[in-house]
Amino acid sequence: MLIPLLLGSITVFISMAIQVVVVVLMIRYLMRILNNKDHTSSFSFDAYVICVVLLMLFTGHLVQIGIWAQLFMYLGEFNDFETAYYHSTVNFASLGYGDIVMSEKWRLLGALEASNGVLMFGLSAGTMMPVMTNLYRRHRVTGNHEQTD
Repeated sequence: MLIPLLLGSITVFISMAIQVVVVVLMIRYLMRILNNKDHTSSFSFDAYVICVVLLMLFTGHLVQIGIWAQLFMYLGEFNDFETAYYHSTVNFASLGYGDIVMSEKWRLLGALEASNGVLMFGLSAGTMMPVMTNLYRRHRVTGNHEQTD
């Protein structure tokens, strides 16, 4: 049990580092475009910002899922990456279908990945709140409450 716990913890830390990097890059990008005076507070600009932020956050999740899948492949739990990635996605999203089960030796990794996914989805949801608040504040300051393209 100690080896799976150690490997899982290392993978959780790697996953957290990836999501932190994605969030920091997203915040820097967001601040750069929101501070650009050339952008108006239009519907299309707001939609663009939200889409870019969601895409960056989701890409971070997909990379993390891939890292877990690689770990499962390395441990010999799966014969092909597609199955490992599917299983990893189910774990990361905390779905727990149970249609594919890892060996008793490594099954603790599934629970650790699910915990990791809950934390990372929570971080992503928490990251969206200031984005939405910032967009709302821009409309309040500029008075563009109903401007559309």
